[in-house]
Amino acid sequence: MTPERFALLTRRHRECLRGVKALKGSKEIAIELGLGKSTVDSYLAEAVRLLGARNRRDAALALAEHEAVEGAPASDQVPEIEENPTPDKIIPNSAGLVFEPAAMPVTISPDGSTVGGAVKDGHVQTSSRLLLPIRRRGQTRNEMTVAERLLWVPTIAIALAIGFGMLATGLDVMTRVIGRVSHLAG
Repeated sequence: MTPERFALLTRRHRECLRGVKALKGSKEIAIELGLGKSTVDSYLAEAVRLLGARNRRDAALALAEHEAVEGAPASDQVPEIEENPTPDKIIPNSAGLVFEPAAMPVTISPDGSTVGGAVKDGHVQTSSRLLLPIRRRGQTRNEMTVAERLLWVPTIAIALAIGFGMLATGLDVMTRVIGRVSHLAG
């Protein structure tokens, strides 16, 4: 792989390949970089294509070797944006021309809540009125108390009993309808 091929890689390509080199999966890399798993997969597929590697592991090893020989990678630094960049400078490394957006400050009230919910570990946790006995997207764990969990046990049991009762009633009605139709036809 030539140095020109490595010059085509953006900062995100390199970060994703470094994650692969560190034996991380796409999901772990996505969480670390604040991206979606499919976005990481597309960065890695593009990096493999740009380098002409067989797979993402080979691309990651080639990048590590290249960085060891060349020293610190130049594309990890924020590029200077020209006043009127030419198309050949935009297309090969177009993602390198865009700066990362600055993080929006979160306004926190004295009680620790925000417009969207409480802030925990730097993430806004939405608070719902009804805590469900399942973990939802974005939650690290279910934060229900023991009493709340115990209240859900009879609630779920009653819902299941009602559901099975409706199913049994429906089957009974269908059996009677089929019996009447077959009696009239026969």
